[in-house]
Amino acid sequence: MKAAAADLALLGGAPAFSEPLHVGRPNVGDREAILRGIGEALDRRWLSNDGELLLAFEARLSERLGGLHCVATCNATLGLQIVLRALGVEGEVVLPSLTFVATAHAVAWERLTPVFADVEPASLCMGPAEAEAAIGADTGALLGVHLWGRGGDLPGLERLARERGMPLVFDAAHALGCSRDGRPLAGFGDAAVISFHATKVANAFEGGAVVTADPELAERVARMRNFGFVDEDEVVGLGTNAKLSEAGAAMGLASLDALDGFIAANRRNYAAYTEALAGIPGVSLLPFED
Repeated sequence: MKAAAADLALLGGAPAFSEPLHVGRPNVGDREAILRGIGEALDRRWLSNDGELLLAFEARLSERLGGLHCVATCNATLGLQIVLRALGVEGEVVLPSLTFVATAHAVAWERLTPVFADVEPASLCMGPAEAEAAIGADTGALLGVHLWGRGGDLPGLERLARERGMPLVFDAAHALGCSRDGRPLAGFGDAAVISFHATKVANAFEGGAVVTADPELAERVARMRNFGFVDEDEVVGLGTNAKLSEAGAAMGLASLDALDGFIAANRRNYAAYTEALAGIPGVSLLPFED
């Protein structure tokens, strides 16, 4: 199984798979390219702090997402925490009750109060009606989740957020490679956070990225992931340590180059499950949205 050929400016070579893909196991791209990238980082003695591979990974991700600003982080949970703080969110945050626990944990770690909304039966995502029913006097933001790469009523959520004058952020951990009418799911709302954890379709061993169309927000997030530094010795605000390492970026670059192949494998798996489970009483699959 081979992915479409792509130019690897820093890692070199065409993407390939080092082993067959299996359901539920980490996807691994071109093993030689990964090890070569890590070796080059070792030769440079530059292992973290905005190295060449990190900058290349952010640029490649931005290109994949149609030019959106991308700020890589060590994981998606810290990415969510940083973007909520960068947006100045206070009080309560409305989020869907059907999500991984990290979505709510990121809210609570920022001393915000998670308020759980129901989800739409068809999409299993929080829709505008469900979100509006959970909004109260202390609501400071809406936090949607693109569950399994499904988006739900995204224009409706954007309209609700505008009407209420509050930020709309998306946990887009599952949404890399997914789009709606040509618009990346990560491009909806004020910002979205993608996961590059080992279990995701593309991974950086462990990693994440904050994605936004707002250059000023991206700049704030980039400062906050590195202790608030704007240069080597000037700190302009509160920050934390959420940087992605060069080793993680090498893995991330190889994953992005193999992404089309990973997605094709997922499509084949979906078709296999659809065929095998067809006609079993009480069993149905969520419809796949092209």
